[in-house]
Amino acid sequence: MKKTNLLKLVIIVFTMNFMTSCEKHKCKCDHDDWQSQIPDSTFCYSDEGRTAEMLDYTEIVSMLRDYDTTRIAPLEKALGYEDSRINTYNFKQFRKYLGRVKNLSRKAGIKISGLSFISAAMPDYNGTGRSYQDLIYIPTTTIDGKQVAFDPLQSFEQGRLVTFKEMLAKNGYNWIYNTTEDFNNGKREDHDYSIELPIGSPLQNEVPSGAGNRGQLSPPY
Repeated sequence: MKKTNLLKLVIIVFTMNFMTSCEKHKCKCDHDDWQSQIPDSTFCYSDEGRTAEMLDYTEIVSMLRDYDTTRIAPLEKALGYEDSRINTYNFKQFRKYLGRVKNLSRKAGIKISGLSFISAAMPDYNGTGRSYQDLIYIPTTTIDGKQVAFDPLQSFEQGRLVTFKEMLAKNGYNWIYNTTEDFNNGKREDHDYSIELPIGSPLQNEVPSGAGNRGQLSPPY
């Protein structure tokens, strides 16, 4: 057998073994690092071409203009300064986050069906004395046909499905966005969604969550 054919055969066998190993461990890894050893619970995604969620620029421009005309002025008037517009996350760290929550969810027996990006505001951002709109991201699972945010870390540690709403309630906050019923029944004109906890009830806010953030905001510049 010629050396070139032998080399091709070796490459094919190695590739097939790699694919089998990846499927066995349900792992995904970087294609530019396909020759490295594949640890369990890492993730690799193949390029399947243009995907359904990718936008056309006509849609992008329409969305940006609508934000410009309906959000900038009211927010600047209310705040006294222009709010943040861009949330930027480290790509490598975000992939690590996805790998971590996927692995925790798999171990907890919960199927991730989505990822929610939740509007929030970061107080005194970078010592500016101002709060700026920020995002919290957390995985969701499907319950009764609805996307419900859940905490993969707490679900793994407690051995059951622990929702984001449940963890927030333990910290004195009422989350009303899981269902239409929650929203209609919980909506308040004063926007105060605090929950009065029983006297002596310990807050859970020192307990780590499965939610993510740690991005950069702009503005401010």
